[in-house]
Amino acid sequence: MSTYLFEHTWDQERRRLALLEEVFDGASQDYLGRIPVPAGGSCLEVGAGAGSIAGWLCGRVGPEGRVVATDLEPEFLNERPEPNLEVRRHNIVADDLETDTFDLIHARLVLEHLPERDQVLRRLVAALRPGGWLVLEEFDWCSMVAAPGSRCGDLHARAYDAVRSIFQAAGIDQDYGRCLPLDFRAAGLVDVGADGRVYVALGGTPAAEWWHLSMLKLIDALRASGTLTDAEVTDFIAAPADEGYCTLLPTTVTAWGRRPGD
Repeated sequence: MSTYLFEHTWDQERRRLALLEEVFDGASQDYLGRIPVPAGGSCLEVGAGAGSIAGWLCGRVGPEGRVVATDLEPEFLNERPEPNLEVRRHNIVADDLETDTFDLIHARLVLEHLPERDQVLRRLVAALRPGGWLVLEEFDWCSMVAAPGSRCGDLHARAYDAVRSIFQAAGIDQDYGRCLPLDFRAAGLVDVGADGRVYVALGGTPAAEWWHLSMLKLIDALRASGTLTDAEVTDFIAAPADEGYCTLLPTTVTAWGRRPGD
């Protein structure tokens, strides 16, 4: 069973989500903008976080359309002003979900956290209307490499070994991004395609601050891992604020596919 590591009750989570939106939303909107969604259409945003993509989709479908935004903790979503947004407290693994309904379903960095991800993928496909599109964005950790001479570069390999162990224990699949295209085909989707992109966490940038907060949330688990000393954990977490810090973040794989039918 997954143990979600980034719960909304953490006092830095709102800031971490704002940075995630700042770094990742542009590409997400670009990919979603290529999907033919009709005016007045219906969209589902799973694990919507603070709701920036759900809000963007509300504008995409127009006032006659509908966007359903779900999350285990929807408090941030309740702050959204869009009148055509429906917010649901929802567990995508266990709670009821409509079938044959949505023109577009999107989730970003959600299924990798779920041991039941194969089951969830099939639920999402079933929730599409015939001809509807599924777009998922998930990490693949193959690109986690520090620049030569980067601040904290000597700790990089050991620190990320510790992070990987923490994620594995929480049920997170760090290779899931590369699995998406074939999983889409296995789930019966057609017109499947995928892209990968890698962001660079350069010291002092929003990407680096987002990574810093993500690692800060794991500080207790990192200290308990036994891989690093307390001083090394402190140095590793503080490093993204340094101008000499530079590392590649996990590859973000975006996959898209269409449910057969009109």
